[in-house]
Amino acid sequence: LWYLEDGFIRSSSERPHSRLTYSMIVDDTSVYYDATKPCLLENFLNLDDHKFEQSFDGQMQSYIDVCLSKLLSHNITKYNYCRDFQAPAEWADDTKPVVLVVDQTFDDASVRYGCMKKEDFIDMLDSAVAENPEARVVLKTHPDVVAGRKKGYLTEYARRLGVEVIALNVNSISLLKTVDRVYAGTSQMGFEALLCGKAVSLFGLPFYAGWGQTDDRKKIPRRKQTRTVKQIFFAAYDWYTRYCNPVTGERWSLEQCIDHVILQKREFSRNARDFIAVGITPWKRKYVRQYLRSPEGSLTFRGSAADLSNASQAVSSDTIAEQDRAIVTWGYKEPDLGTSNRLGNLPVYRMEDGFIRGSGLGSDFSAPQSLVVDPQGLYFNALNNSELEDILNSWDCSLQDIQRAVRIKDLIISGGLSKYNVGSKNTQSPFAGLVNKTSHGISEKQRRLLVVGQVENDASIRFGCKDIASNADLIKAVRSANPDAIVVYKPHPDVVAGNRPGSVAAEVLNTQVDRVCTDADIATCIEYCDELHTMSSLSGFEALLRNKAVSTYGAPFYSGWGLTRDYQHISRRKRARTIDELVFCALVVYPRYLDIATGEFITPEDLVISISGMSHMNKNNITWPERQLLKVKNVYRGLSYAP
Repeated sequence: LWYLEDGFIRSSSERPHSRLTYSMIVDDTSVYYDATKPCLLENFLNLDDHKFEQSFDGQMQSYIDVCLSKLLSHNITKYNYCRDFQAPAEWADDTKPVVLVVDQTFDDASVRYGCMKKEDFIDMLDSAVAENPEARVVLKTHPDVVAGRKKGYLTEYARRLGVEVIALNVNSISLLKTVDRVYAGTSQMGFEALLCGKAVSLFGLPFYAGWGQTDDRKKIPRRKQTRTVKQIFFAAYDWYTRYCNPVTGERWSLEQCIDHVILQKREFSRNARDFIAVGITPWKRKYVRQYLRSPEGSLTFRGSAADLSNASQAVSSDTIAEQDRAIVTWGYKEPDLGTSNRLGNLPVYRMEDGFIRGSGLGSDFSAPQSLVVDPQGLYFNALNNSELEDILNSWDCSLQDIQRAVRIKDLIISGGLSKYNVGSKNTQSPFAGLVNKTSHGISEKQRRLLVVGQVENDASIRFGCKDIASNADLIKAVRSANPDAIVVYKPHPDVVAGNRPGSVAAEVLNTQVDRVCTDADIATCIEYCDELHTMSSLSGFEALLRNKAVSTYGAPFYSGWGLTRDYQHISRRKRARTIDELVFCALVVYPRYLDIATGEFITPEDLVISISGMSHMNKNNITWPERQLLKVKNVYRGLSYAP
């Protein structure tokens, strides 16, 4: 018989009891909260010092110091989708110490098996009041009680006594940092209080009782050793608990789990606003909601900017704090919002696909696995600055940043990845067998130029290209400047698919290029070229990753930093950047990434590895009926999305 239980860091889901979990405890002896008999954790802590220190040696102690520091500095607890606690103003207005009493859910297994009864909870609150006559005594109810799913023991009794009740679903560690002493039954909060350096009085027998670190009102003679808080943390959180990456299914370490939670909380912090989304097409809305979720924010959808006038005067009201509300929209498709980054007193955040979108075309309604959400503009709008441009002008990359950028770059190159990851992989060179139309034979000196087409009504052309703004003009300009080169033209996958405009007249193709390549993926084309020429395509960035020469005829985000030959200049871009610095700023700092299946925020490395591990790439040479069926399926997936 094996006993299974959630670990002490369970998830970052807004649903505390969701199917997604980061950790699990597997015990073939008992359950850690059953004080009536020993479990594996208790037996391990009861080892003699010599045997215990074989596991908790100097190297492990240093590792646990790192994990504990991260956990406390980022307020990582069991359920991490909750607001940080903000102490009431009256707490700061007096000098009274704050004593916290922790309530629990009625008849919880940890209460029953931890030797607690209703009378013990009453005694705990009475003792807290009697033993701390000069203190402010407050009661914290359980999140399940706050949500109305269960009832507790002490709420009504505390109110009769005049004890302040905190009936909020707040982060437990952020709350514990504001108090001076804690009274608990068997709650995990009691142990987290020890981690925060607080004095803890226990009225039940949780796993951390009896080791010499708590004021125990009940005794458990089986526990004979004295253990430090750090030793108990190591035993419970590292030695006893198993961690698993919910995205990949691979075994995690404690630190990897903590780092993943830190990433979730970082994105929650970026989303800590009340967003009003306008002009978001229905099939994208559930994806957008997942990208913008935060325990300290909200998201409501409006059909268009015109609907904002009915939203409690959302735009014109001076009572709405700027830092609390914002409009979010997709690119520049909502005409009523214009191109400004403000509407009335509200900032306008603009959303767009990230540079590694995932696998599949947006025009086929495939789910985006990365997005950028920019409060200033968007990276492809060269008419004014964007958050990415500011990052590239100001961010000082550390050695660790550069090392991470190199790893990401190597993963992208080895995986042969691009933005959409469509087309056939491992094809022969698109330049194979070509001879320049004006030459009588190929020579070593003939340069192989790749000209990359775009969707001609794309915003990156409208906002980033002045003199050359069509695929035909780009081809003519490249050929005019390079009459002896071999030129291969790669049209955009959306144009090949028939979803977007951008086709080039046959006369231009027949006279100006040596081959049109539609079947090979862009990574293969880049691999075999000497130079890439583009207006503002992301393929120029992908070519820079592969150390290819790049010429830009518009003003994409990667131009103007000393890495490309530019025919259009942006005076705002003042800093010379290395390719590794560009990679870090553009792929790590700026976007956010999502695992669609689980709804978890992930790293760019996670996404690259995931796409690289696919058994096949999405093909762009499917038939028209197949493509229409794919679109219907993808729309259905978006409308029914529920990670």
